[in-house]
Amino acid sequence: MTKFYFTIIILLICPFTISCWIIYPAGCNPGCIRIYQWPSGFAGLHIPKFTVQIVNEAWNNKGVYDVQISCPAFASTTLINPAVFRRVNLANCLLYNGRIINPGEVITFEYSNILPYPFIVLDLKCM
Repeated sequence: MTKFYFTIIILLICPFTISCWIIYPAGCNPGCIRIYQWPSGFAGLHIPKFTVQIVNEAWNNKGVYDVQISCPAFASTTLINPAVFRRVNLANCLLYNGRIINPGEVITFEYSNILPYPFIVLDLKCM
């Protein structure tokens, strides 16, 4: 019974980090890619600028690739390097040009828009 309570306490303390290990033991899970973003100043014409960091937390794999991110209404007034983040079709964007992202690797880019955009990882492939 004590083991059960300990597991519940661990899940309550850090549900996001542990979820990719427990729910998908192989580690190939879109939930293991974390997307963080925050305001980082202003672009031209005082349009807010946001910095995005995408972290591969799939520690059980050699790497992930072909990371697809939902971006149906995404737009930026500043140019984003297409090798880092580019639109594939009207609803999806490709991260890092589909190349391998190693565990712990951080991909960063900035965009500017009136409001922050809610990025969601749709799909990925594991090595």
